[in-house]
Amino acid sequence: MLGCLLSTWTPVGAEDFTFSCWFNGWRKNANDSSADVFAIETNRYAMILDVADFDRFRLGRIENSVSYEQAVRHKTEKLLRLPDAELLIEMEVDGVRYVARTCEAGLQSGVKHLSSVRLWESGRYVQHYDFLKLQFLSETGRVLKCDARMDLVAWPDSLTLNLIVSGAMDCNRCEMRLGVDSRVGKWQEATAFDGPLRDGEEKRLTLTCPMRDASRSEGNADSAKVSVSVVGGKSLPVRFDRLKNCYVATAEDLRRRRGPESRELREYDEFEITVAGTNESVPLLIDLRPPASVIGVCPVLCDEAGRPNGLPVQLSKNWHYAPMGSYVMTYAILPPADEPTTYRLKMVYGFYGDLPAASHAQLCLIGYGGNGRWDQLAIGSWGETICFDMDMSLVDVAVTDIRTLMTRDGVKGKKWGWTNAGWGGDWLNLSDTRQAKYFPNGLKTAYLSHGPCLTDVRHEGYYGQEREVEFSARVQTLRTDDYCRTFMNLAYEFERDVDVEKVWLFKLGRTFTYQTPRLDYGNAEGIIRSLDVPVDVPKGELFVKSTDFTGDAPYWVSFTGASEAGAKRSKPNGYRSLIVRRYHAEINGRQYEKPTIRCPAHASEPTNLDLELLPPEGILRFRKGDRIELELELITLPRVADDYYGPNESFRNHLEANPASWATTYREANGNDLHVTVDGGRLRQRYPVVVDVEQSTVSMEIKGGVGAVPVQFRGLPNEKGFALYRLVDGRRVALDQSVHGMDFWQVDFDTATETYRATFNLPLDRTATSRWVFETRANQRQ
Repeated sequence: MLGCLLSTWTPVGAEDFTFSCWFNGWRKNANDSSADVFAIETNRYAMILDVADFDRFRLGRIENSVSYEQAVRHKTEKLLRLPDAELLIEMEVDGVRYVARTCEAGLQSGVKHLSSVRLWESGRYVQHYDFLKLQFLSETGRVLKCDARMDLVAWPDSLTLNLIVSGAMDCNRCEMRLGVDSRVGKWQEATAFDGPLRDGEEKRLTLTCPMRDASRSEGNADSAKVSVSVVGGKSLPVRFDRLKNCYVATAEDLRRRRGPESRELREYDEFEITVAGTNESVPLLIDLRPPASVIGVCPVLCDEAGRPNGLPVQLSKNWHYAPMGSYVMTYAILPPADEPTTYRLKMVYGFYGDLPAASHAQLCLIGYGGNGRWDQLAIGSWGETICFDMDMSLVDVAVTDIRTLMTRDGVKGKKWGWTNAGWGGDWLNLSDTRQAKYFPNGLKTAYLSHGPCLTDVRHEGYYGQEREVEFSARVQTLRTDDYCRTFMNLAYEFERDVDVEKVWLFKLGRTFTYQTPRLDYGNAEGIIRSLDVPVDVPKGELFVKSTDFTGDAPYWVSFTGASEAGAKRSKPNGYRSLIVRRYHAEINGRQYEKPTIRCPAHASEPTNLDLELLPPEGILRFRKGDRIELELELITLPRVADDYYGPNESFRNHLEANPASWATTYREANGNDLHVTVDGGRLRQRYPVVVDVEQSTVSMEIKGGVGAVPVQFRGLPNEKGFALYRLVDGRRVALDQSVHGMDFWQVDFDTATETYRATFNLPLDRTATSRWVFETRANQRQ
């Protein structure tokens, strides 16, 4: 068994994590008067803050021995037991003491009042927010006229608060004070300046609260020797930034290849990082402005030779905020190093090896609006493929922009640009007489992998003011060269009895400027029904009333041939299809395995249909313990072969033979309904393929396959000692999709098992059956 061969080395930093969330939700119903409670949780401590009342502040150490992946499933339970603490934010101006007990978000009302608490970066290692327009009051209730904000940066073992005063303030002298008094520790900082403060001036005070366990050395991470340089280029300045409590290397205006080929973004930005002189882990930020493309980018941390090493990296980015321009913030925690240790960070853009790369990251909305959690996915780097408004800070649905891959307007159309496939959708929607919509709350997000072969992001939280429904979501996309696929595994479990007036389990639609001339749906055997859609179906009318699927999974629905209509500046565009690979519902003591759909008209002249995935017909009552599980795959497709400019000849040939056809959706639904047998391991999932490695040699046979099928091998003893071969005429042929060297597989460290996962993308388009051999070499650490 492979278990006996495992190495005992655990990457320092891999066990660290942070989360941030709004305990009672970001968007609420008008009659929801629950407090706006902001929360941070890490593997060492947690805090909560009522933005309307800073006196309601809690901070405490927490026992969190679980992994990042496990911790997200615990939702907000650990936040309920935090002890009271005291947060001090004050300014003494010309002898008068003013204390901040709230901010603009706590003083305003309205559905978007929390937009003045701005999310900058959020991911595995760092939560960075700021709270705008603090209100300072004297003991007599006098308001201090100033523009001040609190900037918060949370690492796994520290909490940093920055009080920032900017703009004009009339005073002779001002003393700024920050303090935290808690069971974890007591910290305080102060500074003073002479006034008046003029427009364009800014004063700052920083307080960092270390949250290490008493048994851990405080260390001197800020005295480590850290150097960063562009591979083949210049050294970058590195400084320890007290405001972010980490080392920062800023890379600006890098020289990159120019010309027509540069639009394909096949090259990487690469940085060489060297650490020495510390017995503590080193927090590091690479601040890249501008990246070669901010739309699709994925950091891959490697050893000195350029081999992926499995150390996690956090990716946060923004292209909306004019004062900073497009930027990427890449955070890492590097292991201690007495002697110089060198890493290579690859910033992957359009391609990883010879296939377009997958990426999934938090996209900052500052400069655009809302300012809540927004997740953006891309395949390649030529436009978003799908987005999720997780806090619903801009809209009141989960799914927003949906686009196509490598699509143009005919053979002369422009390549390597933004596209469209129809806007919007939603996960669970419930409404009743008291709640116009059950909005999400207590949402925690774990970015397990940003890519570049297969992304993996988990969301855990609740729906409803009383947390009537617990939900879990897993979102993934893959490295491929034919079309976009987004995998969504959704689970809803009812924690209370509820009677609702309206419900859907998943929705596609609320799309503007689109037309859906045909609707096709089917099952594993093929087409069930094909419907031409008249252009004048009245808005709101049910074109397809509640309809139960028949036959076996996978079930599928396609807006075949849909296109953009009425847009002033139409982008190259295609259409959407939904594949239901598994539907399981336990409701009121009965089990259901076949989905129900309904299609109302969102608009008319021309008709634009929505698609709603429903519980069985007539069910509006749910009981505690009812559970619904969905395994969904959303794909976007070009209508004809001339609109596709990618290199996948199998896909192109299919489009030439089947223009604007339901057969294209069925090809994906049936072709990736894989049959997989494994020897030397255990098959955990058929698509994407997941195998638990149990022996040093794993043999695998796959029947079927469309596109670059992801396969992940779990339980590996190290990040180096493995290889994947295809059996061709009895010979082993090593899989090699590299372009720049060792750039076609992905490695992730699993802190729960202290093992590694290796992910590949298998080209299976032209082979009915393929055979593979995966080999590990125990304890190889060379």
